[in-house]
Amino acid sequence: MPEHSNARLFVWFRILFNCRFYYPVFTILFLDLGLSIGEFAALNVVWALTSVVLEVPSGALADRFGRRPLVVAAGVLMVLEMAVLCLMQPGHHDLVLWLFVLNRVLSGAAEACASGADEALAYDSLPAAERTTLWPQIMAKLSRGMALGFVVSSITGSVLYDAHSLTTALHWTGLDVTVAKEVSMKLPLLLCLGTALACLVVTLRMTEVRAPAPKISLLQSIRETWISILRTGGWIWRTKAAFALILFGLVFDSVIRLFLTVASNFYRLVGIEEGWYGVIGTTVSLLGLVTAGLMETSAKVMTVRQNFTWLGLVVFGGLLAAAHPQPGWAGIALVMPLFLSMRFLQFFLSHYLNEIVDSEQRATALSFRGLTINLAYGTLTLLFGWQTGWVGGHLHLSADDPRVFAEALGLWPWWFAGTVLAAGGWMLLRVFTATKAERNVESSGH
Repeated sequence: MPEHSNARLFVWFRILFNCRFYYPVFTILFLDLGLSIGEFAALNVVWALTSVVLEVPSGALADRFGRRPLVVAAGVLMVLEMAVLCLMQPGHHDLVLWLFVLNRVLSGAAEACASGADEALAYDSLPAAERTTLWPQIMAKLSRGMALGFVVSSITGSVLYDAHSLTTALHWTGLDVTVAKEVSMKLPLLLCLGTALACLVVTLRMTEVRAPAPKISLLQSIRETWISILRTGGWIWRTKAAFALILFGLVFDSVIRLFLTVASNFYRLVGIEEGWYGVIGTTVSLLGLVTAGLMETSAKVMTVRQNFTWLGLVVFGGLLAAAHPQPGWAGIALVMPLFLSMRFLQFFLSHYLNEIVDSEQRATALSFRGLTINLAYGTLTLLFGWQTGWVGGHLHLSADDPRVFAEALGLWPWWFAGTVLAAGGWMLLRVFTATKAERNVESSGH
């Protein structure tokens, strides 16, 4: 049956799309190719802006014309973005910078096409009466699959990237080969190109489960797409539960994702060598395997407010540990909650938002979630680039100096606490100032 096939393919798509071999060395890949930390921040803003511009229109197109075409487009764009990465040549700064700009645009477009459409396709493929029960099980299965995928990609990517570790491994097998740094840097990228091709094959095997939209003129199609976007946006604004999920989702996601983005820089800060980055990624993934069942249990036995409360405390504690980094493996152990918190956040957002959104606007609503999250992430990345520049000037150090990065981390837990309190205050204000008609709409569920 297509619903079972789509659910399995959705899990495979997410694994191949997200478990990338260069992730363990993401930040230092930029730096080793000759870019600065400021250029790294700017390039991630390019990625976020591309996602922001395309996110909601792609979701509306998926709701209007079908989710499968958008998922297939994400697969094609992933192949192109990885092909561009494989063209990188260290020592050619301007060429590397513009290739990275192209890569970030393609990557942002791929993320926008996939976001909302893949989840909506899989969710609506399930029998309507069983979706609430089956979806947490599928998301738990996805979490386990992602954990195993990150085990493989983290170990492989970090070992292949480190020329010394790779040469040592080859000598151990009896091969008298010395691998150059320029070669080892390319190996994780070439493997990612292979997984991108596999991801494209998976998308081509998916089946559209909704009836095709009636043929209309291009102008009418554009008009109806924007009407759908405005209608869904209005529903989110009026529906307190949906608005709260998206608001707190972007507050949590932006700071967690920014830390995960610069994690390899944090590893260097506490004195961990590159060859061990894969071990860290593997540990996180193994812990993800253990906690996958806990996600499903939390959604069943605790309320949404309780789950976000304890998750917020975990994130705040992890950010405090990052702000006061301990040398060596103690520093890594103390920030582990940050890595695991992203998995719980994604699970909760998917589970609770899919429960309350109508099928006809599911992809668009999920794209609004992606839009706000990426916009918040891009803004916070830009602020991080400004922060490191300001701190570096204040300390009379280069913005790329590890001491500047360490000083910048000190503000993160208080930024998170402040934005969570501000979001909570806004929601309380909306409750107290809601008109009687608005409260009636909210209680009716429309």
